[in-house]
Amino acid sequence: MPDNTRISWGQDKKHLPTLDLTKAQLDSYQDFLDTGIQESLTEVNGEKGIEDFTGKNWSLKFGAYRLGEAKYSPEEARKKAVSFEVPLYVQATLLNKKTGEEKTQEVFLGDLPKMTLVGTFIINGIERAVVTQLVRSPGIFFSADEDLTTKRLLYKAELRPLRGSWIEMTVGKRNVVTIKIDRRRKMPVTVLLRAIGYSSDEEIKELFKDLKDEHNLIENTILKDSSKTQSEALIELYEKMRPGEPAVLESARTYLKQLFFDPRRYDLAKVGRYKLNKRLKVQVNPDTTVLSTEDIVAAIRYLIGLQNGVGKTDDIDHLSNRRVKRIGELVQGNAFRIGLIRLERSIREKMSLTKTD
Repeated sequence: MPDNTRISWGQDKKHLPTLDLTKAQLDSYQDFLDTGIQESLTEVNGEKGIEDFTGKNWSLKFGAYRLGEAKYSPEEARKKAVSFEVPLYVQATLLNKKTGEEKTQEVFLGDLPKMTLVGTFIINGIERAVVTQLVRSPGIFFSADEDLTTKRLLYKAELRPLRGSWIEMTVGKRNVVTIKIDRRRKMPVTVLLRAIGYSSDEEIKELFKDLKDEHNLIENTILKDSSKTQSEALIELYEKMRPGEPAVLESARTYLKQLFFDPRRYDLAKVGRYKLNKRLKVQVNPDTTVLSTEDIVAAIRYLIGLQNGVGKTDDIDHLSNRRVKRIGELVQGNAFRIGLIRLERSIREKMSLTKTD
């Protein structure tokens, strides 16, 4: 008998694994339940717990948490037009600072929606889904604009966190590097450098001495800067950001710390820290999600290099500069964290009205 075996001379195509979009939703929400809740509670606790406004009478700390059982099944929730949810209980420890007495008790914090097996929620009997978002990634972005009068390319850097104040550094047509924080009044970038610890002209020049600087950007910026010490720079920064308020040195120092170095007010997230380390070639701990002095200095160095023809700009709309925010991150950042901050404010107010006796 003739051999009728079919021979294929084409290329074998590999079969891609099936894409389970429901699993992506389920895993993300489970991660929020496992670690996201504790992260938010730890953030609200801070170093000393939730204190009254004086900081001398009461302190409250949240500890371990647990999730209870759902009252209804998904089918029952649909039929009865109620939500499919589970109760959240937290161990709370209240400290009386006057007497040193501590009391720990499990408290009911609220009801959390529970996800069904198909990645949806049932709210008041109606099945709903949270859509993942494609958002601009936190990090630093360099771009160029043509000056209309000189037809020269002037470069700028934008440092955008996940949460907190934006920084914009720009090279001006007079070869002065200026900075804007939250799009307020601009000032020489050396004001920020002095405020974070590089107080003298010599220290600032030392940071950039190995750079090729044909336009004398640092020299021109130092000449434009009216401040000469760290204290003067802190006061100038405070006056620019909060005009009309009395500028006290200690308030200015606290304000700078809150702007960029306080995890509760400034957050690059792990994505932003990864992008900064990669783009600026700095070796900051990946778990550090606030700015460091290395980040600021490296950003200015790169900007000066760009103006002198070294380096490349970014396309801010490129997909490499975007990321997907999944459901767990959205619920934690946009709902749960905000709810805890409001609860913290309410606790502070009640503590301040309660006597320690």
